[in-house]
Amino acid sequence: MTKFSDILGMNARNHLYQSKYNSRKGKRAADSKLVTKSILKKAKLPVPRLHRIFKNERVVERFDFTNLPDSFVIKPSQGLGGEGILVVDRGGEFAGEWVSVDGNKLTVNDLRLHILDILAGKYSMLDLPDKAFIEERVRVHPRFEPISCQGTPDVGVLVFNKIPVMAFLRLPTKESHGKANMFQGAVACGVDMATGVTTKAVKYTSEVKFFPDSRRRLAGIHIPRWEEVLELAVTTAEAVGLGYCRVDIALQPRTTKTGKLKSTPMVLEVNAQPGLKIQLANEAGLKRRLERVEGLPVKTVKQGINIGKQLFAARDEDESIEGGWLNIGIFEEVEVENFLGEKQQIKAKIDSGAFRTSIDEGLARKLGLMDPENILWERSYRSALGREEREVVGVTFYLKGKKIKTAASVSDRSKLKRPMIIARRDLLGFSIRVKEGEAGQEA
Repeated sequence: MTKFSDILGMNARNHLYQSKYNSRKGKRAADSKLVTKSILKKAKLPVPRLHRIFKNERVVERFDFTNLPDSFVIKPSQGLGGEGILVVDRGGEFAGEWVSVDGNKLTVNDLRLHILDILAGKYSMLDLPDKAFIEERVRVHPRFEPISCQGTPDVGVLVFNKIPVMAFLRLPTKESHGKANMFQGAVACGVDMATGVTTKAVKYTSEVKFFPDSRRRLAGIHIPRWEEVLELAVTTAEAVGLGYCRVDIALQPRTTKTGKLKSTPMVLEVNAQPGLKIQLANEAGLKRRLERVEGLPVKTVKQGINIGKQLFAARDEDESIEGGWLNIGIFEEVEVENFLGEKQQIKAKIDSGAFRTSIDEGLARKLGLMDPENILWERSYRSALGREEREVVGVTFYLKGKKIKTAASVSDRSKLKRPMIIARRDLLGFSIRVKEGEAGQEA
């Protein structure tokens, strides 16, 4: 259950994170979709192909719209909340005609008028004259076709300190007119950071279990190329120069010459002041997550992704365990994955009094978990010898058949019987048997 104190509010977002960790240059870049696109293209990061930019009325009048492809998107450069975006689905029956995603027929004059409205600043977040552009339309990935209507779903990844801390999958509905915007009626699904699988979903502020236009279940959907999505989000934040932002990514499906489906993650836009409804979709507070990673030394993109996966994996017992609690004893045998993904059986102690799982340094080295790419961060601990630094590494282990991904501290346990302690943060859904005949203790 999410505590109220874990929720990030607007004032805290603005003063503690958005203004503190985002440079003025980065915020200006994010406020303009065209500037963002230019920066990302120079960084060789994938974005939808640009067809045309309109800076003034003269360019609009001279442009030959009949040379456009059958499907495309018209956007304002400084639009907000999906306003002013016109998605063209296909060509019409006659030359110079198209059909929008909601079935409306469009002519050349309709397109010109819409672009002129954008230039006049009708959809600008600053209420100032704007630029318009036409870009490639990202199609709906086949995996999302049963749970989207008219428009293209996107994945929003919130990045802080080079770490992906929270994400959601936004699904356009008939009510939202094909736009992936929660304020207009789109559905948002929370995502497990470790696996890229959807967990819960909301529409406006109410939880929903099925997509309203198809009645398909929304939990348990795996987002394709999840690792690439996370990597693109973190590298995009770095390229634009933002320490705290949300990167919106869509998956462009393509068919190879051999007939196989391949999808390419593409950046749609970057938001330097992301909304807070992502917390509703995940039923989790952002404040606590941000506090946990603030100030951590993150050297590489892969390290940042590993930290996000290990810290913010879904640990909801109702989703991961069918049939109730799993019974375990004080001492259990577990299977721990080495750096190559191979399993090794070891003996562990269950300790609900400890917060973080701990593993012996010698065992961690033997398993390859002390590889620099797998070290998440270092923490300072008090001991009988004074302050000492301990590494925290990513660990994947299996307890009673349940797969658990976590962040474990490394310590010298060579003189102890059990080389690993499993702590309470990794024991959700388990019932610990203290003594034979004694009532189980839920942890």
